[in-house]
Amino acid sequence: KAYQSVLKKGTKVMCMVKAFAYGSGSYEVANVLQFSRVDYLAVAYTDEGIELRRNGITLPMMVMNPEQRSFESMMLHKLEPDLYNHRIFDTFLETLELVQSKSSEPFPVHIELETGMNRLGFNEDEIELLLHKLSTQKQLRVASIFSHLAASENPDEDAFTKQQIERFKKNAGRIVAALPYKPLLHILNSSGISRHTAAQFDMVRLGIGLYGVDENA
Repeated sequence: KAYQSVLKKGTKVMCMVKAFAYGSGSYEVANVLQFSRVDYLAVAYTDEGIELRRNGITLPMMVMNPEQRSFESMMLHKLEPDLYNHRIFDTFLETLELVQSKSSEPFPVHIELETGMNRLGFNEDEIELLLHKLSTQKQLRVASIFSHLAASENPDEDAFTKQQIERFKKNAGRIVAALPYKPLLHILNSSGISRHTAAQFDMVRLGIGLYGVDENA
């Protein structure tokens, strides 16, 4: 509620319950969040998502580190992968084409962009090929486009954070313009919600702040 109080009406909240909900208990935390009607959950691995599904958690759920061997299980349990490079995009699509019938609804996925954290995500020079792939298939639906801020908690890095936000806005905008629907956009983490609230876009990701840790408090 404290974080929601600084958000615009209608901004969605994705809550991180990865790593056993940072030690607090994945199911227990997810159950409270589901009761509180948050919009999305995120887990690190498919197994974490499957366990939550088996315990009655029905919220939309993103898997941040999808593995090829778990793609079919993800589809079965309606877990949505983070596709962060062309290899994982292609292998997930190939699996989906084998598993899904042609009459099935497009499967929701999340596209991660690299904006300066230098970890995972499509680089700017890879987006043109990504747009081509998205335009030539009907099996996937982009549920969201997102990126990670590298130093949102650090006032000394505010110029760099703003640069990341602008880069995200530009490259996510290219994808949105090419799609016949509007995916959710999100870049803010816990400290970003507190310090860079203007960049909340359509959704924010609440992680360690959910558990009472805020470097800006």
